[in-house]
Amino acid sequence: MKALFPRVALALFVSSLAAPDVVSAIIIRHDREDARYLELAKTYSQVVRMQAPGEIPDGVGTLVAPQWVVTAAHIATLLEPGHIVKVAGRDFEIAAIFIHPSWNDGPHDIALVRLESEVPESHPALLYRKRDEIGQLITVVGDGDKGDGRTGPVGNDGRMRAATNRIDEASDFWLKFVFRDGPRATDLEGISGPGDSGGPAFVEHRGDLYVVGVGSGQSTRATQGREGLYGVTEYYTRVSSYLKWLDDTMRSPGAQGAAPPVQETP
Repeated sequence: MKALFPRVALALFVSSLAAPDVVSAIIIRHDREDARYLELAKTYSQVVRMQAPGEIPDGVGTLVAPQWVVTAAHIATLLEPGHIVKVAGRDFEIAAIFIHPSWNDGPHDIALVRLESEVPESHPALLYRKRDEIGQLITVVGDGDKGDGRTGPVGNDGRMRAATNRIDEASDFWLKFVFRDGPRATDLEGISGPGDSGGPAFVEHRGDLYVVGVGSGQSTRATQGREGLYGVTEYYTRVSSYLKWLDDTMRSPGAQGAAPPVQETP
């Protein structure tokens, strides 16, 4: 399949994270051991590898109920009922796909995937229900290419990594954060890359894990069009702006599959 080239969105050059013939994981700091990012990723069993039968994964999602996965709309368009996703190393078949009705290759880049069966002994992430995301420490998770802020993506090893960052801005549609080095960077600073679309930005509160954002795109204006370098800006769909659609979709009579109870964020 043909890779996607950067597109203009919100007056910024935003390159899609969903290049179908390229898979790339979290891009890390050049001055930190890769092993630390690999170890951090083991914490997040809620991350779902999206894939078509016989193909490498096309993106990432997050288990938000035993039978429901939230991902990006532009990833959901690559999927069909009967395709397979992997949760904690196990295969689950897709039963149905629900794409936000306002999505048109830009904002509203969010979708839900219902699985044919529940994931047993799962610990789904909760949907974040507050509007205080700015400044919060997040963790982003994905699998595929390795690379760092100086090299960008350099090769696919198929391993899951996780990195941290902080939300810099929030709008109606997006959560935004910059990939930094130096004293302003977090200890395990990182960002996602091509193939990580649909992946989560997590926050933790009082022992509970919440998904605040869904990976959508990356502005490469500051890096002259090169992805994954220090200075790029990430765009994650803001989950708290889509709670009604998410809740209504999972609870609609035709959706089937048990929906999660509405739990307020403390």
